[in-house]
Amino acid sequence: MKNLNQDYRLRGENDDQLEIVVKELADIKYAIDQASIVAVTNEKGLILYANDKFCEISKYNRSELLGQDHRILNSNYHSKQFFKTMWATIGRGQVWRGEIRNKAKDGSFYWVDTTIIPFLNERGKPYQYISIRNDITARKQMEEQVNKSERMYRFIAENSSDLIAMVDFDGNYVYASPSHETILHFSQSDLESSNFLDYIHDDDRAEVFNKIKRGLSCQLEFRMRKSNDSYIYVEATISVARNQEYVILVMRNITERKKKETHIYHLAFHDALTDLPNRRMFMKQLREEVAMARHSSGKLAVMFLDLDRFKYVNDTWGHEAGDYILTVAANRIKSILRSDDLIGRLGGDEFAVMLKNINGADDVAAFTEKLRNCFDDPVEVGNKQQYTLSCSIGIALFPDHGTEAEKLLLNADTALYAIKGQGKNEYAIFTREMEDKSLEHVLLENELRKAIDSEQFYIDYQPKFDFVEGKMIGMEALLRWRHPDLGVIPPLKFIPLAEETGLISQIGEWVLRNACEQNKMWQEEGFPPLRISVNLSVKQLEDPNIVEKIKRILTDTKLDPKWLELEVTESVFADIEDAPSILQDIRDLGVHISIDDFGTGYSSFSYIKHLPVDTLKIDASFIRDIHENEESKAIVKAVLTLADTLGMEVLAEGIELNEQLKVLNEDGCKLGQGYLFSKPLSKENFERFIEMGGNE
Repeated sequence: MKNLNQDYRLRGENDDQLEIVVKELADIKYAIDQASIVAVTNEKGLILYANDKFCEISKYNRSELLGQDHRILNSNYHSKQFFKTMWATIGRGQVWRGEIRNKAKDGSFYWVDTTIIPFLNERGKPYQYISIRNDITARKQMEEQVNKSERMYRFIAENSSDLIAMVDFDGNYVYASPSHETILHFSQSDLESSNFLDYIHDDDRAEVFNKIKRGLSCQLEFRMRKSNDSYIYVEATISVARNQEYVILVMRNITERKKKETHIYHLAFHDALTDLPNRRMFMKQLREEVAMARHSSGKLAVMFLDLDRFKYVNDTWGHEAGDYILTVAANRIKSILRSDDLIGRLGGDEFAVMLKNINGADDVAAFTEKLRNCFDDPVEVGNKQQYTLSCSIGIALFPDHGTEAEKLLLNADTALYAIKGQGKNEYAIFTREMEDKSLEHVLLENELRKAIDSEQFYIDYQPKFDFVEGKMIGMEALLRWRHPDLGVIPPLKFIPLAEETGLISQIGEWVLRNACEQNKMWQEEGFPPLRISVNLSVKQLEDPNIVEKIKRILTDTKLDPKWLELEVTESVFADIEDAPSILQDIRDLGVHISIDDFGTGYSSFSYIKHLPVDTLKIDASFIRDIHENEESKAIVKAVLTLADTLGMEVLAEGIELNEQLKVLNEDGCKLGQGYLFSKPLSKENFERFIEMGGNE
């Protein structure tokens, strides 16, 4: 009896343990069913069991699955060999793992990560299989997108004419596109085992390395070496790869563009006859030299030369002989200059010379004597006639007679004017007495100060036209001064004086306010809305409050900013270091920005693309002879091409002849202003002009 009781007790304990095990197995089954797709098949592959997850992802009812084999899910993606290998593995009693693409009942495809486990009988043969699958469709789609993107980008890189490189932060090549072989003629394998910086020009290498090392995303121009040790110019876009491990450079060969830019730059800044720097280039170089002399406390001399009796040469032997005389004079002056001196042809028979590192007036006098002597040998002109050159010279010294380039040239011109009245082949060094004798200068300065308070200023308006569409698009506000005694004083006389005295800021603000008020008034009176252009001087841009002043004027006058355009000259970018950022702040107000007299100043073609500018106004000096001068035509064409590339508008100034208009039209310019369309008009005449449909 005792043994029987013990047997019952053991059986009860076993039943309890069995219950626990069954419970644990049920929990495991529940967990697997919730997380994975589970199916049980017999040895022939017929489905005996399918959990809810299986039905959910395959979109089949359980009754549709049971009794079927897995071919019901076949997507035809995998080969027969794939399934043959799978069945061979599980047929040997081994676990098979892999990824399978299945086809759901609705025709959609899904991917599953699959594990198939064979259950073996007592003979070691599979009699049943359980498959546990997990949905990996999202992951496979992402992989496919990544692979597709990689294939696409590699295709682009392999077939691009641009140089595409991936380097580490020390410049070592990780990847070089095949275009490297085509353009640089280095093998791709050699490049990828070398350092990118080894192919950069010595003068450019430090800047390029700095950008790469710091992982800066930017655009940069530099030179790259070819296998024959020549160099090409490239424009590179530098960016950091998403993994932050590499730097990617996409480089475009811009060598031909650089050559054209250099040629156009030379045309724009050199005299076509003598190939000397023209006024623009001479003044640019002079400003740089003055700045260096100011910093080093050095001394300079600026000489203004005028050939004597040049009109007589033209009148007697013709302009061809006159041109020959000019080239002879230019070559003789150049022959006696030192390597660091400057020379330029200012126009007509006027030349300018800058002598660097002088000790004083004695050095200048010695050079002047040398200059006069170089003209002693007669020149054969006309019908083998002898003509002896001579010139008159005005001289100004830095810093004694001015600390700015413009002031030095002006004072040298004043000295020249003084000596020209005393005879030929003479020279004079500027003195304060010469300046004091300029009664007009003194008078104008005093009267200019009075003009602001006594309301002697007024504004004329010159229309701007889209001559392709045949419609007026705006007008430029032009400051005028009517003195009660002296009458109308030309802007060329009083504007430089206003800049010199600092009055230009006050006058400029008056013009801006009155122009905005008048434009708003015209709009309220029912005239068609037009954009009014107002010139902004260097002095005004130097005002730290200029943006706020413009904003306040627009607010006070209630003029929408889009109807205002501010014009600046190229020189602002040389004179004001942060000019681009100031102009961008103004542009952010909604005001348009244009560069006036483009081509006569500072901006190189490669630099202009970085400036916050809407319109380029081609200077009238290029338009004046565009129908006769191929160089002017080439410069204008280059500006139009550049502007079109950068999405800027171009307006030609000073159009006076139909022949000029025809050339501009043919070259693709469609905006202009000038006397061909209309002279500057008073307020009343401008209103009549609009009422007559833009025909005076």
